[in-house]
Amino acid sequence: MIRSIWDKYGAQFTRFFVVGVGATILHWGIYVLLNNIFGLTKEDELALSCTYTAGYVLSFIGNYFASLKWTFKTEGSVSKGLGFMFSHAVNYLMHIGLLNLFLLLNVGSYLAQAVQFCMPWLAESIPAAADPANLLPLPVFMVVVPVNFLLVRFFLTRDAQQA
Repeated sequence: MIRSIWDKYGAQFTRFFVVGVGATILHWGIYVLLNNIFGLTKEDELALSCTYTAGYVLSFIGNYFASLKWTFKTEGSVSKGLGFMFSHAVNYLMHIGLLNLFLLLNVGSYLAQAVQFCMPWLAESIPAAADPANLLPLPVFMVVVPVNFLLVRFFLTRDAQQA
């Protein structure tokens, strides 16, 4: 049973994970870059949401093409594109909602303290690595990635499932 589940979903999830890691690195990199360019801190809540959104949109574009061609090995269509956009609209709402919830709960500061305690060399050599605003997306990614896999998989493979 486990073998058949792995055969059906495991390889797809592995490819999804690889594409997702790339999209997440791109998203987070753009977010951190924009935060540093504009000198944003955890007090700049609206601006952080804007830089987070900019990173999300740019990573979304690459993610769509990689998900179609490599993760799910399927051709694009209007309905798949709309489904992908819908799943990512839901995903974005989870992202931005959790980002702001974690901002309210001061999660970024707790993560920064953990980095400073566990890896003081990192905090000293790369101050951005211990910046609460820059660390805030990490727990968001942990929550939304599994949900996003299920949504994207549904919308990009439903034609094959119906056949």
